[in-house]
Amino acid sequence: MGPGEQQLVLRKNSRAQQVRSLVAIRSWICSGKERFFMRAHKNESADFVAAEQGFRQLAEAIGAVLKMTDAEDGRTLYISPAFREIWGRGCDDVYDSTRAWFDAIHPEDRDRMLEAGLGIHKHGGYDEEYRIIRPDNTMRWIRERAFGVRNKSGKLWRIASVAEDITRHKLVEKEVIENNDRERSQLGRDLHDGICQQLVGIAFATDLLRRDLISSSPGEAVRAAKITGLLDQAITQARNLSDALCPVNLTGDGLAMALRALAGETNKSSKVVCGADCSEKVFIHDHAIAMHLYRIAQEAVQNALKYGNPTQVLIRLSQDGDTIYLSVTDNGRGADEEGQRNFGIGLSIIKFRAQMAGGQLKLELNDAGKTVITCTFQQNAAQERKTDTDFLFLDAKAPTVA
Repeated sequence: MGPGEQQLVLRKNSRAQQVRSLVAIRSWICSGKERFFMRAHKNESADFVAAEQGFRQLAEAIGAVLKMTDAEDGRTLYISPAFREIWGRGCDDVYDSTRAWFDAIHPEDRDRMLEAGLGIHKHGGYDEEYRIIRPDNTMRWIRERAFGVRNKSGKLWRIASVAEDITRHKLVEKEVIENNDRERSQLGRDLHDGICQQLVGIAFATDLLRRDLISSSPGEAVRAAKITGLLDQAITQARNLSDALCPVNLTGDGLAMALRALAGETNKSSKVVCGADCSEKVFIHDHAIAMHLYRIAQEAVQNALKYGNPTQVLIRLSQDGDTIYLSVTDNGRGADEEGQRNFGIGLSIIKFRAQMAGGQLKLELNDAGKTVITCTFQQNAAQERKTDTDFLFLDAKAPTVA
């Protein structure tokens, strides 16, 4: 089974697991047995004790962390035993301190998760991926789905969540992305060094033929010149395709030049007007990060053309101190009635590349048909992580947190 197939299987199993978990939590809440989510209670009926045992068996079998908190004061009312295995901490840590769960989140992900938690009152829940740091200083990737539960008066009463360890999924995604990049680069080099060079040789030969025919057969010379012109066009297209598959000069100010070339090729190959507002003052030190940013822009443009049906697309690249901003804006479909838009798998790829580059991704949609995908990252922080890329994954050491 290849990496791509493994990824699909893992995601399918993950979705089924989380569905079972959420159904279990919802059914228990709706059953009126909210006392079960308190740490201790007395004088339970035999039916209630049996039901509690059944729920605990389900929670332990699922493997994900089931958590119930009080929406009023943030107290943890119940957390399943899987917390000990995934977080590497005792359940009592979370019961005794309302900050224990939050403090385990990677510092770079805390603000986003705090915003997601506060947004439950408005949005009713969230579905987020973030990193945690275990006591042994290893890293785990977590996917957490949470939803708010309101009482009969409509007041937010409980917050239930299911959190699963997706570190191995991230490893598969990383392998798929890296394999894809290697194959693209190899194809681009083969195209440049093979077909392009052969076309150049043929064009040179046809031009020599044209010169020989000028005096003896002027009409044939004109036809030979047209063939040479067509070959020159084919050479240009092949080189542009090679550059898109394998950009070679992305470090320094090369990313801005590559993004402008991407916009130019989009203009030629589609009916969309694609512009590039890319400052040459943006200077990127790491080729791998520059490649991720280029692929993010490339994927965002292709995704807009495929799903957004825009007439205009704008690529922006700018820098403010150590912060670099990359954004792709289109005037396509924008958000539907539910505030969503179809991105296919493209958005997942963009999110993962943003994480690989050490950046943050922001998606803005509005009903006027405007979509903005923005990637922001700190270059100094990314440079410091350059030698620690694998710390994001399973059993890898996290950086020391002050």
